[in-house]
Amino acid sequence: MQQIPLENLVQHVSPKWLHLLKEKEKSQQVVLRDGIQQVNERDLAEIVEAVILVHNRAYPYH
Repeated sequence: MQQIPLENLVQHVSPKWLHLLKEKEKSQQVVLRDGIQQVNERDLAEIVEAVILVHNRAYPYH
């Protein structure tokens, strides 16, 4: 298992998605079961969506 900030994961897999995240979302720690090398764009989309949803619950607007 590997724990890294979401920003690092996005930079590694698909940097073009970085603009979609707020600073607090970028700093969110995510746990990768099989390491960063195994994450593809589809996996990243699911992770980014989950992080945005979690942070959206705390704030009414994104």
